[in-house]
Amino acid sequence: MAVLLTHEQVNDVRERIRVVAERHMARKGPAGVSMRAIAADMGWSVASLYRYYPAKTDLLAATRTAAYDRFSDCIEAAAAGAEDLWDRSRAIGEAYAAFAFQEPAAYQLIFAFGQDEGETTPELRQAMTRSRHLLTGYVREMVAQGLLEGDADVIAHTYWATLHGLIVLRMAGKLDDDATFAHLRLEAARLVTRGARPRQK
Repeated sequence: MAVLLTHEQVNDVRERIRVVAERHMARKGPAGVSMRAIAADMGWSVASLYRYYPAKTDLLAATRTAAYDRFSDCIEAAAAGAEDLWDRSRAIGEAYAAFAFQEPAAYQLIFAFGQDEGETTPELRQAMTRSRHLLTGYVREMVAQGLLEGDADVIAHTYWATLHGLIVLRMAGKLDDDATFAHLRLEAARLVTRGARPRQK
């Protein structure tokens, strides 16, 4: 007779599956991952896996949602302790980079892979919107308060794209050490914000 799991136990099992799936997807890319390989890694039959995630697209969406949520939690926690907008900007940049190196598989799922619109879920779209707001909202506040000048989305995306490039180079061993990365990260922030500072009349 099958043992009925509680709602909490089901969620725990689903989380265990997502942890394994995240590792597979970061290494091979979503297209290169099979439900059978994930099940084998867990010592399960593939039929058991499908009980919790009916399709690979469901598992991919759930795994990416969880990664986005952890990323956003990290950014929110860093921003919460900031004294002002400049301090918040620095804290968010540090948290972004720290997350990338502490959770490289999750970072890959968030920023290296996409997913067709028809394969997303409301939860994934909500998680993506939340993270996007966290990375652009404070820049909008800085523009609104006259600390920066220009299109807030352009300023934010310029900085985050630059930082992402530095992270990828560091992960690939193309930057010598952590000190070099840290220096370039701060220089990128300085150059972007200096270019967006209001011009003196």
